Amino acid sequence: MILKLIPIASLVFLAACSSSGAAHSPDNKSVSKNMTPSVKYASGRNSLTPVYTITSSNNSCVDNFNFLRRAGSEQYQKYSQDYIKIGNGYTFLNTNKNIMGDDAKAVYTMRLDMRLDTLCNRVNYAGYQVVKAKIKELYGI
Repeated sequence: MILKLIPIASLVFLAACSSSGAAHSPDNKSVSKNMTPSVKYASGRNSLTPVYTITSSNNSCVDNFNFLRRAGSEQYQKYSQDYIKIGNGYTFLNTNKNIMGDDAKAVYTMRLDMRLDTLCNRVNYAGYQVVKAKIKELYGI
């Protein structure tokens, strides 16, 4: 008899715990009146501080590539072609990893990782050079 009551009691308990608190939630009007944001965000465009910005991809290498492209750097084309070559290397590795020897796979992976890290550092430095040139332009003001 007690074993039959356990599933029913657990269902009642779960139903009570998972009930929505719609009756207790405040309406949107009272929330907007009572709460103020800790940071006031700019609205609209301003000539000194533009509001619209490019979001980060959470990958610093990709962000640096995007910065070079947007800044119009002449090095972007060369670096993007190198990035495509490295990507083709990873595609080759993923396609053939089951038939490659362990040593060959490890050496090829290390080489690709080293090339990618080197390229990302070069792109980062090129972005620094762009910023440095922009700062130099401000000296005449």
